Amino acid sequence: MSDDSETYRGICYCGACSVSTAGEPMVMAYCHCHSCRKWHSAPVNAWCLWSVDNVSLSGPTVHSDKNDESHRVSCGKCGGALVNIKPGKDIVAVYAMSLAESGLSFEPAFHIFYGERVFDMADGLPKWKTVPTSFGGDGAAVTEPDKTGWISLNTRAEG
Repeated sequence: MSDDSETYRGICYCGACSVSTAGEPMVMAYCHCHSCRKWHSAPVNAWCLWSVDNVSLSGPTVHSDKNDESHRVSCGKCGGALVNIKPGKDIVAVYAMSLAESGLSFEPAFHIFYGERVFDMADGLPKWKTVPTSFGGDGAAVTEPDKTGWISLNTRAEG
């Protein structure tokens, strides 16, 4: 791990595993993709992105091999989600709630995969149907909803 001055440390649900980061995150955001929703069993995922060199894990971990784009890592004891390693991109998404008691101030910049959402968030942040062009996406934006709350999956308009 790099020797940046600011560090954040978080633990899993049972405390058997920890994640440590060095320096400030590259970006913080929300993800609404189906995979994140299933992984976290939640309507949205809050994450912070660091260089792979600025993240370290300790404890008994389990690595998901479901796909080549995301290697999700959880605690081998309690199953608590820790990070999402992005192979070939040298970045790691650390789940913001893992670092909630570390002093990190979660300040999201945007929403990704908002076109797959099940929960509207009227927060004034940019909402990308998939991902912004800076992340390799098409940059298609989604209009800000009128209010925050659950949406009906049966009547959901695309985007």
